[in-house]
Amino acid sequence: MLSASEVESFVADGYVAIRGAVPADVVRACRQMIWSDLGQRGVTEDPATWTEPVVRIGCPEGGPFAEAGTRPALWEAFDQLIGAGRWWRRPGVGGTIPVRFPSLADPGDAGWHIEASYERDGRQQVNVNSRARGLLVLYLFSDVDEASAPTRIRPGSHLDAARVLAPAGDDGLPWMEAAPAAADASAHRPTALATGEAGDVFLCHPFLVHAASWPHQGRQPRMMAQPGVALHTQFPLTAPLSPVEQAIFNGIAAAGQDGVARR
Repeated sequence: MLSASEVESFVADGYVAIRGAVPADVVRACRQMIWSDLGQRGVTEDPATWTEPVVRIGCPEGGPFAEAGTRPALWEAFDQLIGAGRWWRRPGVGGTIPVRFPSLADPGDAGWHIEASYERDGRQQVNVNSRARGLLVLYLFSDVDEASAPTRIRPGSHLDAARVLAPAGDDGLPWMEAAPAAADASAHRPTALATGEAGDVFLCHPFLVHAASWPHQGRQPRMMAQPGVALHTQFPLTAPLSPVEQAIFNGIAAAGQDGVARR
């Protein structure tokens, strides 16, 4: 259960960390499955096989990943931030796992952006009601320090992204347009790093502007899943407001656009 101050921090900053959300034994079992998948691509625990800065795999299903993705503390927090009954109780983690290896090379995917949330006419889209996406979640399956290519976060950037999306209303914007616009609108924000120990989980507002970092100057691969929490529909943006919705309205109101999403 998130405390009142943690919920307030989420609304203001756009993220909250739940430390030790996944038990150590479950994390170890998840890492073993990740290495098994990497092994099918010729990547092993031998550093000589770490020839690319990043290798992206689909998050494995079942087993320890089902345990990691269904922790009661996480599901309670999802209810608090999104609203009970609004999100899909997925029996696992989902999404992809970009495994980042020690390297000075540009991985080619380190630009600031927000996540897309749904598809329309074959293209990725996002709207101010955050159709289909309730949260972005970062599961740390390895220890991540400042040298280990942590995800970069702009605290408060979800408010800027809401202002970018608000004029488009329910129709939304193509992700290829919305992502750079949100990055530009939040360029004045400070940068925080999603660092922590394996088993920590970051719950992020769906509009939080974030980016991969490089170079990876650590000694071990960084393993992190980054799924979304799926909504059954989209946020109605009507009272009573969930913390995710409150943050959207705070961003809109700051630009004098209160009520745009009610059209």
